[in-house]
Parts: sequence; C-alpha cells; structure tokens
Amino acid sequence: MISVRPVYTLSNRSQTSTAAVANVFNYTVRRGISEHQLSAATGLVRTDFINPETRLPVELIGCMLKILGNAYPGQAVALQMASVAPLSVIGPVSQIMKYAENLRSALQAFVRYGFVLSEQLQIDLIESHDEALLQMHHPLDELESGRGAESAIALIRRLVQQAIGQEDALVRVEFGHRPHSLSRVYETFFDVPVLFQQPCNALVFRREALDIPTKHRDDDLFRYVQGNLDLLQDRLGLSDNPSPLADIHHLINRKAEFYQYSAESLAHDMNMTLRSLQRLVRNHNLTLRQLLENARQERAQQLLCDPTFSIEAIATRLGYSDARAFRRAFKRWTGKTPTAFRKQLT
Repeated sequence: MISVRPVYTLSNRSQTSTAAVANVFNYTVRRGISEHQLSAATGLVRTDFINPETRLPVELIGCMLKILGNAYPGQAVALQMASVAPLSVIGPVSQIMKYAENLRSALQAFVRYGFVLSEQLQIDLIESHDEALLQMHHPLDELESGRGAESAIALIRRLVQQAIGQEDALVRVEFGHRPHSLSRVYETFFDVPVLFQQPCNALVFRREALDIPTKHRDDDLFRYVQGNLDLLQDRLGLSDNPSPLADIHHLINRKAEFYQYSAESLAHDMNMTLRSLQRLVRNHNLTLRQLLENARQERAQQLLCDPTFSIEAIATRLGYSDARAFRRAFKRWTGKTPTAFRKQLT
C-alpha cells in the first residue's frame, strides 16, 4: 500500500501534480479497474486523487500503471492512455511550449519547468552536430518498468506536434527498459524507429529542426505563462533564488483561508502602497488581479469537492455578490460551470 508519504527512499520532492495523478486514476477506472482495488493498493480514495490543493507521491502513477499492465499484459497501456489524455494534465508547461519562439525555445522551457510533471524528473537538452536529444530520467523509472517514462515521452511528442505541426522533426525514440508490447506498436504510435534498453529515455530530433518556428508564437503570452511557472517554482521551494512573489503568494493563501481577497488589504499587510505592490507584481509579468483570481479559483475547486457547500454558499465565501457572478467567473477559469465540475468528481 502506498501512503501519502513516498514509500521509496527519495526526498520529499518526489511529488507530482494532482492533475497528472487524477488523469491516470480516471483512465484506470475507465479501463475496468475498480476504485476498491485502487484504494487497496494505494491507501487513497477518490477525493484524495482529485483534490486540487495537493501534490501527490509520484509513485501513485507507477502503481496504477502497473495494475493496468498486469490486467492487460502485452499492451502498451501507457501509450494508450497518453494518446487520449488532455494535454492540460501537464499544466502551464503545455502553454509555454505552445507560445515559444521555436522548437529549441519550447524544449528549453520544458527542461526548465519539467518539475510540473515531477519534482525529481531530470531533463537535459543535448545538441550534437546533427541531432538534439531531449533526455529524461526519474529515480522511479526502473521500479515502474518504464511505464511512467513511456507516458511522459508520449505526451511530450504530442506537445511538440502541437507546437510546430511538423512530423519529420523527430528522428527516433529511445527507452531504457524492455518493451511492454510488440515493437511495431511503439513505432506505429511515434511514427519513427523506437529503440529499447538504451542508456536513457530520450526523444531524438534533427538538430536543424530546433529552428522551426512554433505555430502560435506569442512573446507576451510566453512571458505571462513563464511568470506563473516561476511563481509555482517559488511556492514549491524549488527555486535557488525565490522571488518576492513567494511571500506575496503565501500571504494571499493565508488570507484566502479567511475568504479575504482585497488588494488593498493585501498591500496593507505587506506594508506597501497598493501602487507599489501592483508594480512589484507587474515586474514579474503578472498582475495582482491575476494572483487573487488564482487564489479564488483554487479555493473554489476545494470547496466544490465538499458536497455540503451549496453553490450559493461558495459564492458568498469567495466574496461574490451572487451565485451568478461566481458561475461566470468559474466558467471563465475552467471552461466548466461549478455544477459540471462538481459532477465530474462523483
């Protein structure tokens, strides 16, 4: 059984986003694995998997993929899941790669912000005379028999296709483990040769392909997403030089516990004028309104996980004038109504 604390000998950074874990949980259930079986193996229940406030042990993904692999021997279940998973499970990394200048910039952004997938994921972009290798390694690769690596590399392959829209940029794929299905299954999925039992897991690109511009380059949006990711890095304590935004975000979260979302009150508690606080946040490619809205969204999703709170009660706690205003805001944040979001939790 996996506890909330990692069962393997790793640091407390061996965690991943709840969105990634929730996606694997939902896919595993849809493939016929009962929630009772998953709970017995992990020690967690549905609400643990989908709570947006948490970052869960990355072992959970490997555990569930192993259960799937045992249920469907000979199938590349990690590739099957990655082929239908929403790219949003990777979070803002998918956005920053989309808005990057070119493929090189997109891959460099993934190297810098790969902690969104897992805080112990080691990523390098290595360029030679004619090739560029995006290498990935996680301490759990061997324990998971490589299924987690297959899922991650398949998702990155999809991200690259979305970013540049060219099929011939990729030369081959390399995995450090043995295949879980026929080699042709992997080569059909990636549409390039796939090698196994290699020194590392890697996507190998033509070096000149790194200069291919992205289809949706947007420098302003790139900086905007970058600011969000830098803030997340500060929040997780992964930055060597935390920015002042870490203190601001900590205070915003503390005030959110008491349902306080006033910019003026925040500036007062920071011993700053409102204009100075706005300027400080703007220097990090963010806005104060954005930070407060992010806090509202996180709190809203947490409250929606509790069926004892009505939509009207949640709207009041978040400081909205009525439930209609809250519904509009929530739809803008997530693309779903609060009711629809709550239904998907059941």
